[in-house]
Amino acid sequence: MAEGLLLTDKRELIRRELIYYLRVSDLLNSQEIGRMVDIHAKGLLLMGTMALTIGRDYLISLELPKVLQEQGSVNIAIKARAVWCRPSLTQPYLENGLMFVDPTQETQEAIENLIQLFALPDGTMRF
Repeated sequence: MAEGLLLTDKRELIRRELIYYLRVSDLLNSQEIGRMVDIHAKGLLLMGTMALTIGRDYLISLELPKVLQEQGSVNIAIKARAVWCRPSLTQPYLENGLMFVDPTQETQEAIENLIQLFALPDGTMRF
């Protein structure tokens, strides 16, 4: 994956809101850092109470819905870089934009499957 994205590139990516707000944890300290609000192939929007450090890479885990875990799927672990943070319209929460860093083919496929299975029918937005 390219080192960063141009703003014009970001606007062309379609974000998909899922029917589940998946729990996202920092794997290095086993701490929940927020809930995933939406996702696309190159990143996600995280809502939580803490501001992530812009430019820092995090090793995160996306906790899959129980229905997938019961079918043998495992949580998605991926490196993601915090690229922005802003106050949410839903106070007192913050929104953090994360960009995936060098995802494996297997991880990319898992994210695409997640989107296919759980995206809201009209849950598309543009950056």
